[in-house]
Amino acid sequence: MKYSRARIPLLLFAAPLVVGCTFVNVPLNPADAPVTERRTNHTHAALLRASLPTEDPAAPKLARDDGYFVGVAISGGGLRSANYSAAVMFELQRLGLLDRVDAVSSVSGGSLTAAYYCLAPDRDWNPGNLQRKLTHRFAHDMWVQFFLPWNTFALAFTDLDRSDLLARSLKHELFTRGEHELTYGDLRPDRPRLLINATDLQSGQRFVFANESFDAINTDLAKYPVAYAVSASASAPIVLHQVTLRDFSTIFKQYRHFVDGGINDNLGVLALLETYKADNDAAQAVGQPLPYPKGAVLFIIDAGTQFNARINDQGDVGLLGGLNFGAQLSSTRLVNRASSATLAELIVNYAPSQMTADQLRQSLAELENTGAIQVKDPGGRPLDVFHIALSRAAGLKNAPYHNFGPSLDDIDTYFNIDERDADNLYRAANLIVKERFEERLVKEREMLDRDR
Repeated sequence: MKYSRARIPLLLFAAPLVVGCTFVNVPLNPADAPVTERRTNHTHAALLRASLPTEDPAAPKLARDDGYFVGVAISGGGLRSANYSAAVMFELQRLGLLDRVDAVSSVSGGSLTAAYYCLAPDRDWNPGNLQRKLTHRFAHDMWVQFFLPWNTFALAFTDLDRSDLLARSLKHELFTRGEHELTYGDLRPDRPRLLINATDLQSGQRFVFANESFDAINTDLAKYPVAYAVSASASAPIVLHQVTLRDFSTIFKQYRHFVDGGINDNLGVLALLETYKADNDAAQAVGQPLPYPKGAVLFIIDAGTQFNARINDQGDVGLLGGLNFGAQLSSTRLVNRASSATLAELIVNYAPSQMTADQLRQSLAELENTGAIQVKDPGGRPLDVFHIALSRAAGLKNAPYHNFGPSLDDIDTYFNIDERDADNLYRAANLIVKERFEERLVKEREMLDRDR
């Protein structure tokens, strides 16, 4: 790209103002601090206190102090997932279940809703506000910024990248309070633990933006901007640039690069299972009572659909159109297959050793057909799983129009969304919960009430 001589000084002056950073994380401990004196991250101390037994009968109790680990997993899927998951969470709140949740694990677009819930004041957590915020055209913002001359220059000659632009838009619309950019230190201690999932570009392993992961790279999680964690979780390869963190566990210049969390687990459920197990194991290791002795309840909010290219009325879609539709079909199929594999892994890993292959297949079929199943964890405790999938909109009795279910397949996994599509997602969530889950969810709430 060429610039006139008159504009070059302006661009050079503006470049320092828009320059991106290779990383935005800061160290937790000085490099020379003795290992015995190093601090660890504790950004959710109040939740940790609430989850552990206390001998003080006067200590305040949270609604989630019921002996169960209750988790919400939110799948990826751009603003389709962000809006559908918000709508399902409002349904869980209506049924008295949302305030029982101990942890929320999210992927990609679902991380917008998860992070907002864990940060927002009560007055802002309502359907009207979320519908306004989660129909904002984040992708449009990113491309407008992309073509601003000073950003174009910075993108070409500095560390500024497309994920920085997405993080800026997310920060401005969702993760700023007054003039303050929200960080992990601003998470509400009375809200669930936030587990945002990404994928390490070098190892291909899952990376969770949480205390333990940031301890490993000697980084202060409390000072890390939530917008960047969400951007990392949503950074689909090629479409967006990776989000980079400096590894401060060494004096040598080492970096970690993160992309979309859906590559490993598009449902976000594995981080919940690991957290549940780790909390119980940690208490058992030091001889304390288990924080979750009664088992676990998992609500999996899955915005996955079947891809619909909408080309049956076109004779020839052309080269670019064919490449675009083919890429979307391939990615949708791969993500759906990965999600199915995750559910299968959940059942197989938590099945009693004496279960036969046929019984495992029956359990998988039950989960697929009914959306709910109970298995046992390795300690013999019950693990109740609810798979509240958008795909269950097919065949709803009270659908607003005859092709309501298939029309949901038309909603792209993108960071722009049509308001009519968002409205349909809210309608779908309400009907799916009421027609397919409400009776069982009411019983689940009664169980949690009874066991408090």
